[in-house]
Amino acid sequence: MLAVYKKELRSYFNNMLGWAIMAVTLVFIGFFSVVININNLSPLFDYVLIYMIGYCIYVVLIPFVTMKSIASERHDRTEQLLLSLPIPTWKVVLAKYLAEMTFVSIPLVISAVYPLIFSLFGTINFATVYATWVTLFFLLAAMVAMGTFFSSLFENQIVAAVSTVGVFFILYFLSNIISAMPSSSLFSLVCLYVLALVFGLIVKYLTRDTTVGIICAAVPALGLLVWYIIDSDAFSGLFANMLYGLSIFDKFFNSVGYEIFDLTAIIYYISLSVVFVFITVQSVEKRRWNS
Repeated sequence: MLAVYKKELRSYFNNMLGWAIMAVTLVFIGFFSVVININNLSPLFDYVLIYMIGYCIYVVLIPFVTMKSIASERHDRTEQLLLSLPIPTWKVVLAKYLAEMTFVSIPLVISAVYPLIFSLFGTINFATVYATWVTLFFLLAAMVAMGTFFSSLFENQIVAAVSTVGVFFILYFLSNIISAMPSSSLFSLVCLYVLALVFGLIVKYLTRDTTVGIICAAVPALGLLVWYIIDSDAFSGLFANMLYGLSIFDKFFNSVGYEIFDLTAIIYYISLSVVFVFITVQSVEKRRWNS
């Protein structure tokens, strides 16, 4: 596992793209620091971290970090060689994920020094700054896990990157999309039925068992129908509220915007990371046995 981790981490520093991503990240952190903290004489370094998400810097950069994780192995025909190592598949995927997180964390760790420097020239609210820093770290952990999963679905790195960027932008503008949705009970029921169908298809894809997929789609669909017949009013705006609760970026902005350390957001990001690493393992395992 350590060997895979070292190989993956080293690969980021053996090509210009890795250095370019790190340079761009540090340039934007430095630029926002100059604009907010130096030019405006403001102690609010947490705004620098917020702007890295608010201006979609990480939304665009993270997919280019994760795009090669699994996709490059498939493209170079080295995936089966990697999976033939005497370690379980989950350790291979986890090693790659940890290498990606290490790479992403390097500029973030460097940025953690900035408030200490600025504190020499004024008063810094360290609690707020580092609470934002920790929340951003776990948000990036969830984003990297999602990007790794999309990398496992495609052989072409660019397709993996573009798909991940597309999903991130949908999540970024999710609150605007939600506000345009009908709030009727029937609309929520139909959308939940679609989710049940998608869930069944995912289970079928992972298990290669059509019967299990149908059962996993039919059981929640039947439960939703019974619930709708009993209390249709409960479905009014239900789907929109569910989507809003799943929005990773809105959780971040709501947490740091009110200068609070939201433990539920951290737990949510950790849960997302675990889920997407898990389904990435299942995706790789499926191809392994199909081959």
